[in-house]
Amino acid sequence: MQERYKRPLTRIIKRDRRATLPQIAAYFSAGPSTSVTERTIQRNIIDMGFRSRRPIRVPLKTAQHKALRLACACQHRHWTVDD
Repeated sequence: MQERYKRPLTRIIKRDRRATLPQIAAYFSAGPSTSVTERTIQRNIIDMGFRSRRPIRVPLKTAQHKALRLACACQHRHWTVDD
């Protein structure tokens, strides 16, 4: 990929962080003279320092959750593997 295409690629990524590789490839392939594969875009995105990440929010355990878990464990502590 030429240097002049890396700047628009950066703008696309920063504008829409959830854009997928096929969406970005479709944007670049929309012009009549350029055809860019998804693998080329992926390689250049990684070279530019962008990484994919999934934001994960985990609810914290409350005292009620801990009490319920302990009660369940106490009820089933004598169970065997077959039970």
